[in-house]
Order: sequence, then structure tokens, then C-alpha cells
Amino acid sequence: MEVNFNLSNKRAIAGVIILAALIGLAFYLPNIFTYFEPQVCTVDGVCQHEQYAKFMTELIPVFVVVGIVIGALVFFFMSSRLENKQKDISNLSAVLVQFLGKDERLVVQKLLDNDGKVLQAELSRTEGLGKLKSHRIIQRLVDRQVVEVEKFGKTNIVKLSKGIKDALVAKK
Repeated sequence: MEVNFNLSNKRAIAGVIILAALIGLAFYLPNIFTYFEPQVCTVDGVCQHEQYAKFMTELIPVFVVVGIVIGALVFFFMSSRLENKQKDISNLSAVLVQFLGKDERLVVQKLLDNDGKVLQAELSRTEGLGKLKSHRIIQRLVDRQVVEVEKFGKTNIVKLSKGIKDALVAKK
């Protein structure tokens, strides 16, 4: 099961989470200032240590709210970096594909669509490519060190070379 997050409305999500955290803090802030760490128990039957323990249990929601705020801020700042990295990867793949011929672009695009590897037999069934033409294109790409070929039964597995795969195929 794959979960995809739409990062286009991340500012709104972060704003709602921060607003909820501020409202939560507003409810618990008066309680924070009313309690202080006790030094001794009182004589009139109320133990200062029990009040301190009660105060600490009332602080649990505050810690939860602070954790949510910190998580939202980390998500907000890291998601923008992730989004920029994905744009850079797509730009890099577009530049690489422009330096290739029409048929080579077709093969590399098929590899990019299939996470960097595909059977050569599947490439030969691509429209506009036959067995001989796909073999020659793959051989040219192997000579340029764009792809690697690995034997797999009666056919081959064509893979993007390690450096190119690391640069172009987005990690899921």
C-alpha cells in the first residue's frame, strides 16, 4: 500500500496545527504558573507533593501539544526540501533525455518509468522498436555507460547504470 501526500497545501496544514497548539497552550498556561515545586508537606492535610504530582499529570497535554508543534515545523521545513529535490531530479532527467536520440530517449524513458530496470524483450515490444533495433540502441547506451545489461534466462535485464539510477530514479 502506497501513501502519497499532496504537499501543495502544506502551509495550510502547518498553520492549522500551530493554531491548535496555541489554543491548547492557552488553556493550560494558567495552570503552569499556579503550581511551584513544594518544599515540605503542609499540616492541614493537603500534601504539596501530591499537588505537584497532579500538576505534572496536567502537563502531559502540554507536552503532547509541544511535540505536535515541533513535528509540524519539522514536516514543514523538510517537505520543502524534499519537494525541491524532486524538482531537481525531474529537471536532471529531462536534461539527460535531451542529449539522447529519439529512440534512445524512448528506451531511457521506459527505464525511468519502471524504476530503472526492464526486460529487453519488453523493450523490443515497444512501438517503433523491433528486436534488432532495440538491441542496437541498448548497445549504444551500454557503450556510453548509460545502461547495464544482465543476463536473465533467454533474455536480458536492462538497467540504468548505478550513478545514473541514483541521480534520476526518485526513491519511494
